Amino acid sequence: MAEATLSIGEIAEKSGTSVSAIRFYEREGLLPEAERVGGQRRFTEETVQRLGVIDVAKEAGFKLEEVAVLLTSIDEGAPAHEQLQALAARKLPEVDALIERAQAMRDWLRTASECGCDSLEECALFDPASPYGPEGDASGPS
Repeated sequence: MAEATLSIGEIAEKSGTSVSAIRFYEREGLLPEAERVGGQRRFTEETVQRLGVIDVAKEAGFKLEEVAVLLTSIDEGAPAHEQLQALAARKLPEVDALIERAQAMRDWLRTASECGCDSLEECALFDPASPYGPEGDASGPS
């Protein structure tokens, strides 16, 4: 195992992660408890890699609890792909729903940008019965 020589500030700088986030991840078990030298935390280079994994997983939309499951399975010697594939399979439907919602929002906003209504009361964009109202498909007037 590599020698723990890096201070928390050095780890923060190398990883682009705040010191408070590193402390939080350590408390939450996402990082192994740091060795102490003279009362100060000391980390290994592996900590920088682990923080990179946490950052990428968060960017992919994983919750910290899901990241913890991934890291724990790897720590226990399981192949990384097994847990990663399982997490991705659970996350993909959620992301697909977000994309669908975002596309509907974009379509509604495009239609709204061309609106010429004098009042919101007459605007079909705010009529739930309209095909392009708030509950419709946001495809705009036909």
